[in-house]
Amino acid sequence: MKYIEEPDITLEMLINVGLIDVGTILYASSDNAVTAILNVDGSITLTLNGLTKKYPYPSGAARAIRGVSISGWVFWRVKENNQFIELLKIKKRYLDL
Repeated sequence: MKYIEEPDITLEMLINVGLIDVGTILYASSDNAVTAILNVDGSITLTLNGLTKKYPYPSGAARAIRGVSISGWVFWRVKENNQFIELLKIKKRYLDL
């Protein structure tokens, strides 16, 4: 049986309320040199080993890097006021709206 991700909150929802911008650079928590780009539909474009792929959810993009299941909300970070913050923090802001 194939696992299908069905998130309760998506990056697209965060974009739609202005909490994060399209084109935002996402940084892997394991290595700041590993980055991805946030797309208008909330998907993430990641280039890994010379191959570019679009992932519908943060966890899928994180799994592509780590090779194991991991929460993309914790794995991916953005720069805000010259500091790295986890996507989870932005997700929590959405929940507080």
